[in-house]
Amino acid sequence: MFTAGKWQRIKSWYRGPEDFYPLKHVSHKEWGRGFTLPDSALPSMDIDAPKDGERTEFPITNLIHVTDSNGVRGILDQQCLKEAKLKQIGEDLRVPFSWWTVRVDQEEVEREREVRRIAVETLLKQTIQDPSAHDVGMLRDSLLEQFVSSPAFLEVSNYGNFKFTYKINALIAEYKKSVCQGNDPEFRVLGTFRYDTEIMLTVAVHPPGVEIFQECPLLPSPVISQEGAEWKWKPESTGSQIRVLRQDGDGGWRVDDCSPDCRRWEFVSFAFYLPEEKPEFPVPLELKHLSVCEMEKSQRFRPPHTYMSLDEAEKFYAGL
Repeated sequence: MFTAGKWQRIKSWYRGPEDFYPLKHVSHKEWGRGFTLPDSALPSMDIDAPKDGERTEFPITNLIHVTDSNGVRGILDQQCLKEAKLKQIGEDLRVPFSWWTVRVDQEEVEREREVRRIAVETLLKQTIQDPSAHDVGMLRDSLLEQFVSSPAFLEVSNYGNFKFTYKINALIAEYKKSVCQGNDPEFRVLGTFRYDTEIMLTVAVHPPGVEIFQECPLLPSPVISQEGAEWKWKPESTGSQIRVLRQDGDGGWRVDDCSPDCRRWEFVSFAFYLPEEKPEFPVPLELKHLSVCEMEKSQRFRPPHTYMSLDEAEKFYAGL
């Protein structure tokens, strides 16, 4: 089953390699190879660096399920999400899940961006003698591109043009009613999935007593916590770029890219376990839950080639 304590390669495919570290939400110190800097350790940007155990905190109210036009038609025809996606989580262990991703409310995103903006402006004014408002504004905007700017906080998607959005507690209530037959589901640390520029920290949701998850620690983890109906996410890396403040030989200041300028960014997925012997997870997914989005540029033309422009996606949505 699980092989704890090490990364394991579970897939090499057109999107790149997929590695899995079971039973733990791994911190940036253990992500390994590549640029793995958290927000608090960006070069020349030691702004109120959090102590160990302190991270930016975002409340979770919504989860999203992203799909393409084919998936939308199937889901709306059935008026629910029935099919599970098999995921390898150990040697010879493939488990059926319904996958949902944390969506942070834009009000919370803007709140955190304002905190970062004030911190960056303060740093610039302390670093640069007699800065003009124009210089501060330009440098500030460039530096802010590395904070709260990854696809986890944007309206764009890596996986399709269509998002079904559900309140997290409403979704859990549906799962409790249908799959858990009225019993409270359990929430466990399934593990951490590593990609070229992404880290997916996964929570397994399952009925009580499912043997394959008994080794997985119960929440909370350093990343995800729950208190009653309130859920919170504490990411380490909220951006996908690195920007560095440097001084020119003539005394001027500029913001440079690092080489490479990309770094891994985090997101959180809830994997709802769907037993093969049923019952199904008949979540009502209607047009009121559906919205249209752009796909991230780097993901648009990879198989299965279902990318639509925003205009095409909106016309498809109108036709539904």
